[in-house]
Amino acid sequence: MLQNAVEYLMQNSELIEKVKEGTESLVGLSEMEQKAVLEVFGGSGSSTSGSIEYW
Repeated sequence: MLQNAVEYLMQNSELIEKVKEGTESLVGLSEMEQKAVLEVFGGSGSSTSGSIEYW
């Protein structure tokens, strides 16, 4: 499911901003997975070391 969400966001990059704004959601992903996806797409502003815990 996570891979599908990432692939979908890559194909529909305008949705990334909507997810960051909270007007769209990543249905089917856990809270941690959602945070990880947003971090990968540059949305969380946390340090690089924080991303290691997701992957």
